[in-house]
Amino acid sequence: MAQFMTADEKAEMSASQPDSMSLKIEMLVLGGIGFLFALICVWLVARGAPLGHDEAVYALKARTLSEGTTSAFFWNDYRAPGLPMILALIGRYVSSDASMRLGVVVFGGLTILLTWLIGRKLFDGQVGLIAAAGLAFSPVVVASASSVWPDLPGTALGLAVLAVLIFSTHRDKVSWWVLVAAPLSIAATLVRFGAPIPIGIGAVAVAVWRWEVVRRSLPQVAALGMLTALPVWAMLGTSRFLGTAMSPLDAIASLDASNDFPFYQGLLDYAKMADFLVLHPSGILLVVGMIFGLITALGKAARDKSFLLSAGVAVVTVLVLALTLHGEYRYLTPAYPWLWISAAVGLSAASRSMSRAYVRSGAIALLVLAIVGGASDGGVEVEKNKERFPDIRTAALQLDDTTADGECGVITGYIPQVAWYSRCITTNYSNSEVRLTSTSFPEDPRLYLLLVQDGKRQPDGAILDGYLAKVAGDCFEVGEPDDGPFRHVRVCPLANS
Repeated sequence: MAQFMTADEKAEMSASQPDSMSLKIEMLVLGGIGFLFALICVWLVARGAPLGHDEAVYALKARTLSEGTTSAFFWNDYRAPGLPMILALIGRYVSSDASMRLGVVVFGGLTILLTWLIGRKLFDGQVGLIAAAGLAFSPVVVASASSVWPDLPGTALGLAVLAVLIFSTHRDKVSWWVLVAAPLSIAATLVRFGAPIPIGIGAVAVAVWRWEVVRRSLPQVAALGMLTALPVWAMLGTSRFLGTAMSPLDAIASLDASNDFPFYQGLLDYAKMADFLVLHPSGILLVVGMIFGLITALGKAARDKSFLLSAGVAVVTVLVLALTLHGEYRYLTPAYPWLWISAAVGLSAASRSMSRAYVRSGAIALLVLAIVGGASDGGVEVEKNKERFPDIRTAALQLDDTTADGECGVITGYIPQVAWYSRCITTNYSNSEVRLTSTSFPEDPRLYLLLVQDGKRQPDGAILDGYLAKVAGDCFEVGEPDDGPFRHVRVCPLANS
């Protein structure tokens, strides 16, 4: 490899190359960070919160793939099938709330590893470790890692693409193994249809950062572009590639049109989430580190380009995501590795101006605060689901105990969750008429009506009265009306003719 490097690159690598002992210590610390991260996520998963709506959608799709059961009326063409495909491999052996969630935790560990590698490559080992620790204990990342969502898996695969680009451009010419980025990009897109956005932003930044190398490597760049762009476009721009009714791009456009949000809706949403995003130990450290990182970059020309790369990718990714999607904190996960790499530059520089004893004690105290904050604030989704959905889960599980798999049908506003726990085929209410039939239902099914107090997508008025008039037997209830929204569920058998 050395014969392909410039004299400046050889000198830079020689100056920054740690000895074997320091590398072992570095990896030991990284392993500790990963262990604590996994421990927090396992603890959150073990608390046994019911699956939320989107979680149940992906878990249910994974189960239909692994068991070959009939799909309920729950899947949309704007959802990427990659995560269910991965989780279906787990579902062949065990299919539960915990197994689905733990499958996502693995991608959290991969994201931490890649953040360390990139931080270490762009700067040094200390920056890499600080970035990895900050990322691991950020509530956004912890919450995303312990939920059945595609955002963190898509982030991990997208970050792997950018790691390949960064490492393959550290020669006089781009290495041919840069083509590994093509299948990684395709995989990232299959897992998260929005993955090309942060990948594209990062790829442009790396190309600008290493422009002279890129300019001398047009065959490699052209090959990578073709091997990536064509399959990704076929996946997103056509319905044939994934066998869907609509292309993902058309489905996403249709969803955006139905939501009718202003283009800046994401900015408004994230402003409302400022307390969750910033007002905790790791969030405050992130902001302080970014400020010190900017000061450090302005004062050290040699590090300026690398900092501009990481900070630029972070800021542009946040802005583009906020201006193209409504705001949900998990949507920001692709920006977090870059935010923390940039912040780590500032925190590392600040630590060098302090005494070693002070840095050591301060780092331990801050790490403890970050871990506690990550565990408590990162459990926001767990607490929300434990509060809102236990009665829905209990009622659906009672249906599972009294019916054979797939031989029952449920009409409800909570389609994926009820289908996941009851194993019944589910469909939603009609807003215009009382409808007890569905093309998804098995022949001559046992039909049920599942109503949730103050629940979403439920009938009212004459339509509700019409459904209740079809009740043919005794209903059972879970929870009490005084327990609050979503905490009182009524299940009634229906006449299926």
